[in-house]
Amino acid sequence: MSVLDFSRESALIICDMQEGYRHTVHHFSSVLATTLRMIRLAGLVGIQVFLTKGRPTIFGATVHEVEREIARLLPALFGGSFTKTKYFGHSEELSRLLVDQKFRHATVCGVEAHIGVRVQASELMDKGLMIDILLDGISSRNKEEIPPSISAMRDVANLNRFFIYFGTSETISYGIIDHQLKIG
Repeated sequence: MSVLDFSRESALIICDMQEGYRHTVHHFSSVLATTLRMIRLAGLVGIQVFLTKGRPTIFGATVHEVEREIARLLPALFGGSFTKTKYFGHSEELSRLLVDQKFRHATVCGVEAHIGVRVQASELMDKGLMIDILLDGISSRNKEEIPPSISAMRDVANLNRFFIYFGTSETISYGIIDHQLKIG
């Protein structure tokens, strides 16, 4: 496999950062801060950003801070917003787009860890993408849902020999920047 070029082959997937979760998800403000840092990093190194939304008629629009930061920093790098068609689902349209455009890697953050994040990451692994999960960039309404979600994603990866890495935004950001400096 050739060397990964993050600026052309990597995506930042922000799952379901919607207004309806703002006051119900455990440590939502921390997840939001991490998400905003990753949007800024994406702008620096040229990574496309994609949003998913689960049932916007129930959970509302993407939080204004995320929309504002994307509009301010990334208009050319914004790959789109994708509404999920199934409750316990992923965006099939987004998965297809990433495969069709030959993406090889995705960094995933957002809510809820046990539904939106887990299912979207598993679908992308199944499509052959390498996945990074931001441990400080995911959460759920019940904090107890997070560890089993991480275990489930790890189990799926191990069983199917997929690549998944769990790390903090700092560790993953350093890896992306270091890698980009090495390849030019």
